[in-house]
Amino acid sequence: MQSGVFLILLSMSLTPFGDALSKQLADTQSPMFIVFLRYFVAGLIALALARLTGTKVTLPQKGRAGFVLRTALVVGAMAMLIVALSLIPLATAVGGFLIAPIVATAISVFFYNEAMTAPRLIGCTLSFLGAMLILKPGGAIEPGIIFALTGGVLLGAFLALGRAAVCTMTPVAALAVQCLLGAAMLFPFAALQIGQLNLGLLLPALGLGMVTAATHFLTVAAYQRSEAARLAPFFYFNLVAAVIVGLVWFHEVPNTLTLAGLALIVAGGLASLLTLPQFLHRIGKFSPKPSMQPEHIYVKV
Repeated sequence: MQSGVFLILLSMSLTPFGDALSKQLADTQSPMFIVFLRYFVAGLIALALARLTGTKVTLPQKGRAGFVLRTALVVGAMAMLIVALSLIPLATAVGGFLIAPIVATAISVFFYNEAMTAPRLIGCTLSFLGAMLILKPGGAIEPGIIFALTGGVLLGAFLALGRAAVCTMTPVAALAVQCLLGAAMLFPFAALQIGQLNLGLLLPALGLGMVTAATHFLTVAAYQRSEAARLAPFFYFNLVAAVIVGLVWFHEVPNTLTLAGLALIVAGGLASLLTLPQFLHRIGKFSPKPSMQPEHIYVKV
């Protein structure tokens, strides 16, 4: 389990560097072109690894329509995030994006008939309150925050659909197909800027692709070594790393209200991961009081 935790922490530590590169490129390039570069280069890297390992890369025979839909959702989510990165601080954009697990939970409850447990209800409430703090109701809403939250909703839909999907491809093949398919979807929006490729742009693009491929494989390796429920809380380390990278790279310091909102989103996500027995253990064990009136209960902390 410890090796899995280490790998997921490493993956979450690398992710903000890809976001930071995207944010830096957004000063001179359109968000759609940046997303195209990110997916195209990552796809080429995965395709090269597939060739080296003799892995066959083709669209899945079963569930092909679902695979295309999930690819469109994750590509749209990344596009929304990069637009947000061009408008607001890195940590704020990543924090809004991290509403995705709560969105996935809500979709699973309403569409897959999963139970709305007390931890899930509390988690959704906390994350909603956190999003409201970031949105600053009653004041001017920054467009970048809307884009970040929209990206989180799209990513949440991608995660929810992924729960019911059956993937028969290897991780390398899945990454290659999804990235290259995503790049193909984005090509019409990026075609006009293809001619602007130069050495100065190729190096950041290579960095984006390498970070995307590395985080994917680290995450897959982590899940091969540890249970999903044990690893899920560590995904929120992404936000901690984003705050640090944003501070060092862009000298961005989130304000108090934004930090409070981000903290509530993280708290909501962590709370939703608890099972009902774990939740009851946190707030105390309910058991009958030893008396002549068994209908009375007490809380043992």
